[in-house]
Amino acid sequence: MGGRTPIPQPDKAAPRRANFVSTALVVLLACAVLLPLLGHKPLADWDEGIYAEAAREMLGRSWLVPTWNFHPWFEKPPLMLWTTAFFFKLFGVHEFWARAGSALSGVAIVGVLHAWLARRVDCVAAGLSTFILLTTFGFLHICRMGEMDVMLSLGCAIAVCGLSEVAAERLRGWYWFWGGFAVALMTKGAASVVLVLTAVVVAAVGRWWSTRYLRRQFWLGFAGFLLVVAPWHLAMWHRFGSAFLAEYLGFHALTRATQQIEGHTTHWWFYLWVLLVSAAPYVLIAPAAINKALKRAELRPWAVFALVVLIFFSAVQTRLPHYVAPIYPALAVLVTVYVAEWLQAFKSGKPWSPTGFWLRVSVVAVAAWGLCALATTAPRKQLHSERVNGKITHEEKESIALLRDVFRSPQPSGPVLVWREADTRSIATVIFYTQRPVQQVELNPPPAGVPRDRYYFEPAPLDRMVTTEPRVILLDKSLVSRVPQGMVYVPLASGKIMEVGTIRRTE
Repeated sequence: MGGRTPIPQPDKAAPRRANFVSTALVVLLACAVLLPLLGHKPLADWDEGIYAEAAREMLGRSWLVPTWNFHPWFEKPPLMLWTTAFFFKLFGVHEFWARAGSALSGVAIVGVLHAWLARRVDCVAAGLSTFILLTTFGFLHICRMGEMDVMLSLGCAIAVCGLSEVAAERLRGWYWFWGGFAVALMTKGAASVVLVLTAVVVAAVGRWWSTRYLRRQFWLGFAGFLLVVAPWHLAMWHRFGSAFLAEYLGFHALTRATQQIEGHTTHWWFYLWVLLVSAAPYVLIAPAAINKALKRAELRPWAVFALVVLIFFSAVQTRLPHYVAPIYPALAVLVTVYVAEWLQAFKSGKPWSPTGFWLRVSVVAVAAWGLCALATTAPRKQLHSERVNGKITHEEKESIALLRDVFRSPQPSGPVLVWREADTRSIATVIFYTQRPVQQVELNPPPAGVPRDRYYFEPAPLDRMVTTEPRVILLDKSLVSRVPQGMVYVPLASGKIMEVGTIRRTE
């Protein structure tokens, strides 16, 4: 008696294995693009120096309460600081590891988008998203800086993937949304409000208010979100009260939103210019891609998120190029799907072989990207130059070199003094590279009622800080001749603009 021939069943695991392998390969590619030479230059003398020092001060001190210059620091939540401090603990304090958290977050973004698009669209879209992200100048730049915006962008990308899943009635997407929201909130606090605004708009358009969408997954995800974000915030509020709220939500959230501070004077269209020079040529396709995505439920969250980020951060009065970083992954998804569908339609009408078709597409894409790279080189260099108080600065590289040279050998204990009367500059990198408390000094500092910024202008009188014990001092060379009588200054290292020495009283 002959048996029936079994009907072949599709191997459902095969596509998953293929997606896993392709995602692993693009993650390796992203590592090869983003990780090399992270430590080849000193930290920039603003956010990079501040965040690296706050992370370094966690070593051997409290991992719960962030400090900067050995005083409590509540500007941002601690997730990125914890990540950097963990790297410092394992591998040592170095510029590479100060930037590794940002770069690895960029690698994770590439992997997340590739895996999601491979599963929900096709392998062509997944490959295009990797190509677009790793050739977007603004994304590459911010991934190689030791700042918080890429980890924020990672949380946002995960959350918007979740909203897209929910839009397709795959309610497990709520876990993605709340998990990504937790990452974003614990990285950069108030900036994560763009996810709330996006969710509200998408829910209103899609009419998600019924129990059809707000089921068990929503509430479990929300409960997990609270378990992640509430403990640290409650601990800081319980311990420091209004001082925590004033710094966390006051100056560094509300004031930045309502005033142009720290010399960052820009127009409302600033981010349109940022995207034009930092996301070319893809930004030229973005309007059509956004318009088309708004009409499709599963892609609508990406389009809404891109618009919310652009509008929200344009409305915020203090504008910096890296603030708009979360838009890069969204633009990559939107442009990817738009171009992939266009290519499929175009290919179907041409009698080309697959090899010939993709060769032509590759040549055109590389040529367009190369032309945009050449055309935007100068404005990108200007846009992403290191700035302090709104002005491009290069002096700190010399200060860092001098301090590195001096602190190779033991130096007198106590805080390092910084004396700069001609200009006001940040002391962030001075603290990081000396690994000491730093105190700015002047001969005649402003009266106590004058507003000050602790990062670059909080001086004390020189005669009050100098004692009979030697102190290391970094100062402008022009000030050496102004050392008061009764003090002895001994130079240790000198550059073109700055000098490092020791100073003490004679009596």
